[in-house]
Amino acid sequence: MDAKKVVINMFYPQNIKCVVCGKDLFEENRYSICSGCLLEANIRFCPKCGRAVGATTTYCYDCTNYGHSFTQARAPFIYEGSAKKLVYRLKYGGQLYLARTMAQYLADEYYKSKWYIDFVSFVPMHIKRFKKRGYNQAKIIAEELAKIIDKPLKETLTRIKYSTNFARLARKERFAEAEESFVAIEKYKNKSILLVDDVLTTGATTDGCTKALLKAGCGDVYVLTFCTSVCKPELY
Repeated sequence: MDAKKVVINMFYPQNIKCVVCGKDLFEENRYSICSGCLLEANIRFCPKCGRAVGATTTYCYDCTNYGHSFTQARAPFIYEGSAKKLVYRLKYGGQLYLARTMAQYLADEYYKSKWYIDFVSFVPMHIKRFKKRGYNQAKIIAEELAKIIDKPLKETLTRIKYSTNFARLARKERFAEAEESFVAIEKYKNKSILLVDDVLTTGATTDGCTKALLKAGCGDVYVLTFCTSVCKPELY
């Protein structure tokens, strides 16, 4: 093995060990996940936002009662168990090679959805948080995805407001905060954009991004995330 391949394998150890459990992989594996590690697939989901729903529900509570600004959102996995661990390891553990595995799954979801897009973009990070973490995990996933589906990658948004914790806010407050947090970098007249992030929980962040892009002239905004939450009605 030449020196270049050695360096690549050090930083991107795919097809060597399972990215979930760390066991050796003895055969070619596109996702770098062994047969013993199963991520909880998002099989039954809302046709609009892609969040996991119950067996007796079609559209989720949020989409039925409030709606979302993006055209459609999808995610291959539910934000639990091993999938949640992978997100944490990429987001907080600096294991950037995991973005490639996530992007492979997102590419599958993109092809299944049969969306038409002009380019791939991503949810931006506030400069204060970027300086603390050193990277934007959404951008890294988007970069890998753009390569796989052979679409241009474009930075479309700036995050102008630093938000500490959306989870502590009521739904109305979360969405209002998100709407004030993003501005488009330029005009995108009639463009269809694929917006990438790691997780969709309430959809407030992606809704805020979408509204900024629609103000800039976008035609459609589609959302792809690695994981999504289970939609439950909020009692406030």
